[in-house]
Amino acid sequence: MTATSSLEPDWEQVWVDVARRLGEHRAAGRGLLLTEDSVRWCTVLALESVGVSPDRLAIEVLTPALAGGKLDLTVDGSDGTVIELKYPRASRTGISPDTMTLGELIRDFLRVAVVDAADRWVVQVLQPELRRYLSRREELSWPTAVGQQLVLTRERLGTLRKTALDAIGVLPWHLPVTATCLVAHPVDVDLSLFAFRVDAPDVGSVPAPLAAAAPVQRRAAAGTGTGAPVRGGARAEVLAAVHDLVARSGRSEVTLAEVVDEMRRRGSAYAESTVRTMMSSHMCAQVHGPNIGSYDDLDRVGHGRYRLRQTS
Repeated sequence: MTATSSLEPDWEQVWVDVARRLGEHRAAGRGLLLTEDSVRWCTVLALESVGVSPDRLAIEVLTPALAGGKLDLTVDGSDGTVIELKYPRASRTGISPDTMTLGELIRDFLRVAVVDAADRWVVQVLQPELRRYLSRREELSWPTAVGQQLVLTRERLGTLRKTALDAIGVLPWHLPVTATCLVAHPVDVDLSLFAFRVDAPDVGSVPAPLAAAAPVQRRAAAGTGTGAPVRGGARAEVLAAVHDLVARSGRSEVTLAEVVDEMRRRGSAYAESTVRTMMSSHMCAQVHGPNIGSYDDLDRVGHGRYRLRQTS
């Protein structure tokens, strides 16, 4: 490794450069083509431009601390600098994903905090509507400017709706988690990049899950002997995974295999067979019958392929 490649980058300038590169793509008419992977690629290019060689970088890095989950990007391995990236896209389905998206945004802070790394970053590229939604969450005091802190305590997170808690997941989290906004930079007139440096957890903190997701249960429908899945649980986790995949990829369709992989990445406790049954039966608008839940969340668009159902 060369002397140049071992230098620690000026991270604040790196994130400003990432915002600039994303802005250039949008100015060139490629805004609708940008996804979370685009943010990661712009980060790779920005790091290379300040002397971080490609051999120091890795994506989708497995780490035992996340029970087999993956980190979006690392520099010098998972004990070096770990980075989680988010670019939630505006809903194309008419379904507001704000509550689930809030859980997904919070989860990234909790994920990097449990990793024994030298440096931890959470970078979020946010639309105006989502920024307004976050600013209304008074119990969290979501940072909107450089120098402001996000403090995630068990008490504050306990006020979240179940949908958000399901999106956060059931892994043992170290709390409290403190993150400082060090970059708040416009991408263009309606998009901004926020970069947070996340502190290491307190030495005395005891890891524990926020809430355990309950397995899907059956309850008898009066006089029929049929059953329906109880709302929440596996269904909520699957919906959160689908929304996350759509946001990252920019595609409206997902496959069963992609959702199963995403659930594993998020540390879900549900078996693959449960996920597949939920999607192919209980959540599919094209499937009805005895012992089938009537949740028209998804449209089947091909073999093993689904799309979030359009709402009027």
